[in-house]
Amino acid sequence: MDKSEIRKRLVTYTETELELLSPSHKTTSMNYDDFSFFTLEDGQKVYQYTFDKHLESALKKGLAYTNFLESSQVIILKHARHSYTPFHMHDFIEMSYVYSGNVEMIINNEKVQLKKGAFCLLDTDVVHRIMETSEEDILINLLMKKEYFSSRMLSRLASNSMISQFAVDALSETQKHDQFIVFEALNNEFILDAIEGLLSHYFDPSSDSHEIIDAYMIIIFSELLRSFQKKKAQESKRANEFYIGDILDYMKKNYMDCTLKKVAELFGYNPSYLSRLIHKHVGKSFISIIQDIKLNHASLLLKNSNLPIEQIIQQVGYKNLSFFYKMFYERYALSPSEYRNSKS
Repeated sequence: MDKSEIRKRLVTYTETELELLSPSHKTTSMNYDDFSFFTLEDGQKVYQYTFDKHLESALKKGLAYTNFLESSQVIILKHARHSYTPFHMHDFIEMSYVYSGNVEMIINNEKVQLKKGAFCLLDTDVVHRIMETSEEDILINLLMKKEYFSSRMLSRLASNSMISQFAVDALSETQKHDQFIVFEALNNEFILDAIEGLLSHYFDPSSDSHEIIDAYMIIIFSELLRSFQKKKAQESKRANEFYIGDILDYMKKNYMDCTLKKVAELFGYNPSYLSRLIHKHVGKSFISIIQDIKLNHASLLLKNSNLPIEQIIQQVGYKNLSFFYKMFYERYALSPSEYRNSKS
């Protein structure tokens, strides 16, 4: 399925949309009787969506890609135009993308306007609703099982990223889940290409579509992170405020020969003062962050290359082999060879 077919599919009326437009249809709300709900003090119902129920509903439709769906940890749905969703929460992570038009959501009692090109990433157990959409409003919802953000998936995202931390928090059973992140209209051609490529392999899958979808998801998350960091940097400069993102980005790109003194000089800070700022904003020391970046890079090379372990150690900037083995074991509770042979 090529991009032109994807675009045609998205604007073509679904059976649900045709039903909603029929003169005999009296309400623009969908039927959510399959889901349990609880009632707030003001009498408002909040439905409890589950990934399994959504998957069960999708499988009942007998779609051409049913076999693919059975083994998928991602469900992609187009929100029906001319409809709304009531207040609800769910046990999965949801990413909503405004393909066209403008969509209004209420999240934790806050009105959120999403323009064309915007994304909204919602953690589990966040109470929210989608207001009624119009003809031009095409909203794509990606429902992702918490387990989808496996250690392998997280390790491929940028280190120290807010999206990685968001995913880590979502995996935690003790975390209070009230998070959401909005990425304003990006007009990013790389993201649009990735979305259309992802949809192509979802609706018309081949034997390797799961791996290709994973790759597209990495592109999307990485571009979202890059856009967010760029925006935060611009806002901080306008307000003449300190922004840690630029420094972390520099450290990640130059970790091999990065020193606190060199970074401080480059960004115009006293080394001791910069050290305190980094610890305040990240909760880690400069040295700890560099060690994390090196170990992340080493773990990726161990899993995705056949390079000898000694060569990997040198490539990530360690000269003392025993020190690397000690640090690696402290982080992963495995030796490098055990980590390479593990299934994670």
